Amino acid sequence: MIYKKIIPEIMVDLGERTVFEDLRHPYHILRLHIHLESWAGDDLLEIAPCFIVTERLMRSLLDSEFTGFHFDDVEVTTDQYFEDNYNLDKDLPDFYWMKVNGMENKDDLFISDDYLFISERLLKYLQNKFSIKNSQIEPERNEFDDLLDDIFAKRDAKNKPHGPKDNPDNKWLPPNWNE
Repeated sequence: MIYKKIIPEIMVDLGERTVFEDLRHPYHILRLHIHLESWAGDDLLEIAPCFIVTERLMRSLLDSEFTGFHFDDVEVTTDQYFEDNYNLDKDLPDFYWMKVNGMENKDDLFISDDYLFISERLLKYLQNKFSIKNSQIEPERNEFDDLLDDIFAKRDAKNKPHGPKDNPDNKWLPPNWNE
């Protein structure tokens, strides 16, 4: 299977009623609350580490043979800023949480290195039947990506367990401790 990296429209924040099982990366969310700041009309949205779809897309995917996901409810809120600035000529749809659980070379969707990957056949399906015009497909890397990678690597290093065995040159360990 051939895959493309996709970065969906990002127009939401995690809401205050989101429930985390663990705050260390990778985050595991038990209950999702999103706060819409704006919506440009796409059927696929992202708020890392979660993916949100419109009800129309969810129903279509459930009736399809595509794999690598399941759905759950999401609480959606807006505020006065959203109400004052929402200018699409359509009602705000119901949204659902698309939980990606696919595996590479097996499913149509999977996550790797915090990115969503989509099979070419599912990508074509979405492009032909849904709005994903604000998604970036196969985005090019730039210096900002390198900066983020560095920040995430430092964050992950902080969350790694530290102890005397993590450093083989630790002078306080007895000789031949690891043999």
